[in-house]
Amino acid sequence: MKKVIIPAIAAAALVIAACAPKAAKAPKAKAPDVPIRTYNAPKATSAITIDGILDEADWQNAPLSEAFADIRGVDFEPKPVKQTHMKMLWDDENLYIAGIIEEDNVTASLTEHDAIIYRDNDWEVFIDPDQDCRFYFEIEMNALGTVMDLLMDRPYSQGGKFYLPWDLRGMKTAVHVDGTLNNPEDKDKGWTVEMAIPVASLCVDFQKPEDLLARDWKIGFSRVEWLKKEGPEENWVWNPTGEVNMHIPQNWGVLHFVK
Repeated sequence: MKKVIIPAIAAAALVIAACAPKAAKAPKAKAPDVPIRTYNAPKATSAITIDGILDEADWQNAPLSEAFADIRGVDFEPKPVKQTHMKMLWDDENLYIAGIIEEDNVTASLTEHDAIIYRDNDWEVFIDPDQDCRFYFEIEMNALGTVMDLLMDRPYSQGGKFYLPWDLRGMKTAVHVDGTLNNPEDKDKGWTVEMAIPVASLCVDFQKPEDLLARDWKIGFSRVEWLKKEGPEENWVWNPTGEVNMHIPQNWGVLHFVK
């Protein structure tokens, strides 16, 4: 099992929880059988400014992902009524992510770090660099740029617990709104998320960034959209997991670093 360096009290809590006697569990359900998408991320050739505006040549040349689909499957009806795409780049220090989100009424209300961001319309990223479905990372953002980031020790279906005090050190984020935020009187075009995630902050054990960049990662993207205030929310994703549950890491897409 890989190790993640976290504060001693939290580490002790995780060890105690892992070692405590537990009632017998039902056999782990098999993950739905879904196609797995791959994104071939180019290496950036010049500096990327994190401002929410994708005007660098590297962003212009990066491939646009497939349109996001319902989390239950690409053929699930009804299909998303608003378009969502992503792009990725990388260099020796960072993974760069862009979320391109069509929205005719851009709204956000949550301003506190580590609030439950999916109560707003949001953008979500899930990262498992060594593809073992253990100790993976989740990041959520709204159109105000408010961030929630956490560490999962394993999926919830396997008794997983999350560690909210964990923060992704050195991450830079920005949001650009093409329209007016929280103004239902006009029609917006959407909002763009731009992120720079330090690869070193995702390293475990004695890994170095070059170790992670030498292999493919599992990565998931999700957009939560509240078409109706009372819900239920829509879950539109890059690689459908086959059920309304993003915590099936084996059903996320693959990130391939183009050398």
